[in-house]
Amino acid sequence: MGERSLPVRGIAVFEAAARAVSFHAAAQELNLTPSAVSHQIRLLEETLGVRLFERVGRGVTLTAEGADYALSVRVSMQRLRIATNQIRARAKAGGALEVVRIELPPSLAHCWLLPRLAELIAQHPGLDIRVNAQGSPVQRDRSPLPPLTDAPADLQIVYGDDKLWSDRASRMLTEDFQPVCAPALLAQGRMKSPDQLLEHTLLSTSLNPVTWEEWLNWQGIAPDRSSISTLQMDPSHLAIEAAVRSMGVILESSILVERQLLTGTLVAPFPDLSRPGLSYWLFAPSQGKPGSAVDAVAEWLQDSAARKDSYSIS
Repeated sequence: MGERSLPVRGIAVFEAAARAVSFHAAAQELNLTPSAVSHQIRLLEETLGVRLFERVGRGVTLTAEGADYALSVRVSMQRLRIATNQIRARAKAGGALEVVRIELPPSLAHCWLLPRLAELIAQHPGLDIRVNAQGSPVQRDRSPLPPLTDAPADLQIVYGDDKLWSDRASRMLTEDFQPVCAPALLAQGRMKSPDQLLEHTLLSTSLNPVTWEEWLNWQGIAPDRSSISTLQMDPSHLAIEAAVRSMGVILESSILVERQLLTGTLVAPFPDLSRPGLSYWLFAPSQGKPGSAVDAVAEWLQDSAARKDSYSIS
């Protein structure tokens, strides 16, 4: 089947029928008759060479092939809906909005950027802000990529040390690491000294630059691995949520637990025993000179990082 013969109408009908698991409901949604829906599904099945639905009594159910196909179609249709809504929004705004693409690590997006995003959008209503927190090689490897002509983002917030980033990026945030836990766990009274941490489950994240073993060694504690209860969870914001739920004590970045410490859902039993971590840097990966929109967002990100009062706890 070539691109020109893609059965778009049949796919649209199939997506509605698969979502509702009903030809009748799909017909109502699409303003068609049930027989027209059935006809489109039959044509699509003939084109694909597989059965997508099993007819059960007066209803239908997806086959294994149909369920698998429905998942792919649903994702594609959602992307089309988003793109369509964006075009409509631009038209209502009187023209094309300037797009600024921000890429950053998932946990920083969840813990730091998301609570501040409404402010960014409110201050720059003429911009189409797009955030990608799916991760990329530049984030996973902590190694600089060469400048790109067609970069995947206009701005990247990257993670690493001075050696990697100081010559090409601007420092935004610098972290330290300390144990934190839920207030209920601290209230149990079994955390009066660092060695008592070993009586609790130690939560960790694989990519953190400071490990529990290192932190404990700095306190002069040599734990017996066989007697320690540990739980590794990735990414960091998942482990942080586990700590909030009193599942254990987490050794985590001050940047990522800022909100929890501010609201009191996490507390630091040993606030004077923190250790330095790494930094987050603002990086423009494109070879070209950034436009005014990119410059405005970059300035806002740096200002927000510098201001403690920019944090929303709502």
